[in-house]
This record gives sequence, structure tokens and C-alpha cells, in this order.
Amino acid sequence: MDKRSNNIVIFQDSMDLIKASQKFQQAVQFSIQNQKLYVPSQAIALPEPGKSPCKTIVSSKRSFEAASAYAKAGKRVCVLNFASATNPGGGVTRGSTAQEECLCRCSTLYPCLDTETMWHQFYQPHRKAGDPLYNDDLLYTPGIVVFKTDTSAPERMEEKDWYQVDIITCAAPNLRKKPSNAMNPSAGNAPVKISEKALYELQMQRLERVFRAAASNEAEVLILGAFGCGAFCNPPRIVARAFRSVQEKYASYFDTIEYAVFCSRNDTQNYDAFNMVLGSRK
Repeated sequence: MDKRSNNIVIFQDSMDLIKASQKFQQAVQFSIQNQKLYVPSQAIALPEPGKSPCKTIVSSKRSFEAASAYAKAGKRVCVLNFASATNPGGGVTRGSTAQEECLCRCSTLYPCLDTETMWHQFYQPHRKAGDPLYNDDLLYTPGIVVFKTDTSAPERMEEKDWYQVDIITCAAPNLRKKPSNAMNPSAGNAPVKISEKALYELQMQRLERVFRAAASNEAEVLILGAFGCGAFCNPPRIVARAFRSVQEKYASYFDTIEYAVFCSRNDTQNYDAFNMVLGSRK
């Protein structure tokens, strides 16, 4: 069986598990009932910042792999989902391997995104707009249960090893030469023309809302990464610089911020850029 076909089998197994389990159904219901959509015109209130210094880590881990130790230690962890703005789970039903698809194969995230309300409020408006840059919409989904290993071929974990995280679903600018594809339909057919300066400012604007949403929902640990630097072709150096600028403003709200930049041994470009910009920070 090829990789894509195997991914589809793994995803379907996850969905079957969720449908068959009362615990998972209750978890999904909780997440959906408490899920929040933050639109660009909406201010995101902040709590009082913390007193202790924030630790910054750059790792080569996958997102849930990075989150697991913090969550199992009792921390409230928020993970950024590098999302498709036009399709829940991106190409997960087609066996794609980008970060959002990996999150959906391992957890209860997908049924929380694939709801009539989210289609109406999040996905369909982006399809109608047809703008590859998307906007600063984000979803905050609490209480996502991770029940499979965050590996290239996720496997079921024993219930004692399950853990919960919150998820922020937000789309990076889509800089592909042809933005629309099966995983990101109605995203426009012409490449975006945007300067490095404008892209940096756009990323900062979007990421500021990510940090504010996580702080507003009292996350203690924030798991970030190479936002848009894979399938959406954003330059990692620019994205890492944008993260650094925004983090300087909001680090005091978190105990730990980990940039989980998973990459293959043959292509460490994203990790190298993030490590250079953020790796020496304490």
C-alpha cells in the first residue's frame, strides 16, 4: 500500500474510533460547544501577564509530539494548526501529509472542524472570497483528545497515554504558484504578488492574533512552528522573524513556547531558519 492510501486507512480508522466511543463523542461535543471563531474585526481581550520568564525552544519534533510531555505534566497546551482556509482538515480525506492532516489523523480535531457552523462561518466565506492571502480568521477549539502517536504512521495509544490540547486553526498566506488545488479549493488560480516587507507585516498581524487568542484562553504552553512554510511556500526566514517580533510582545503570557519544526534529514531549511532566528532565546 502506498503512503497516501495508508494515510487514508489510518484516518478512517480514527474516525471510526471516534464514532464508536462515547468518550470521544462527549469530547467532540464539548469541543464543538466551546469552539470560538475570532474574526478580524473582533478584539481579543488579554488576561494579566505572568510573572515568570518564558522559555523558548526550537525543536525538530512534530506538533503533537512536542505537546505531549507538557500536556501529560498537567499544563494547558495550545497547538497552532497550519490550516487550510477552504477545506476542513486540508487534504486529510485524500491522504495528504502536511501538518494539519497529521493533526487530524491523530485526534478528535477533524469532526470539530467539519461542522455545518464552521462551513458557514469559516470555510465557505474563504471560498467565496477566492483570496490566496486569506484573512486573520481563527478558530479556537479546546479539549481536543490526542489518541494516536504523532508519527509518520500513527498508531492507537492506550487510554492511559491519551492527552488533551487546545487547537488554534488559522491559515497562512497561500503563496503557491497555483493556490487552488483539491486540498485548498477556491483559493484563486493566480500566484500572489507580495513583497517581502508586506508578507512580513501580514504574518505579524496574523500571528499577533494567534498569540492573543492563546493568551486569552489561558494557555500555558504554546506549540508553534513553520507556519505556511511547507505546502503554502512562505519563506521560513520571514516567518521566523515575524514570530520573533510578535513573541517579544506576548512571551510573558506563557511558561513555554516551542517551535516544533519537523523536517526530513534531507531538507532542514525550515528548521535551520527557525533555529537561527529563535533558537538561542531563553
